[in-house]
Amino acid sequence: MKRKLAVGLAAFAAVLGMNTPAFAAGPGGAEACPSGTICLYYNSPQYGWGSFENWSPGWVPHLSDHTFRHWGNGSGYGQQVQDNAASVVNNSGVTWTLCTRSSVYGPYGACEQIQPNYSGVLDDFLYNNVISMHS
Repeated sequence: MKRKLAVGLAAFAAVLGMNTPAFAAGPGGAEACPSGTICLYYNSPQYGWGSFENWSPGWVPHLSDHTFRHWGNGSGYGQQVQDNAASVVNNSGVTWTLCTRSSVYGPYGACEQIQPNYSGVLDDFLYNNVISMHS
């Protein structure tokens, strides 16, 4: 009886989990990206994410005006966000576009869209190369 109950509860939990909307995985604790925002992190996940900065949906014209001001694990704290972001968590519920600087692609360079609930390392061309973003 106990075994059947345990199997039934596990199956119920699996179904419940599949019907629940996902949130960005990202880090927890002091490094957690606040709900309703997008966060850029100083480190890659395998190095502990680090300090971060977050924004609500809208336009962030240039990241040179922003620093990593949330302590996280302390690495990168106070550094300029522009050209220093290694990873991202999109916990905002909207798609964001992150862009680099490159004379080949125009004033804002190559861009990539970051979907809601994504968390992880930035693609190679964005890694330590993001200068602007908007939702």
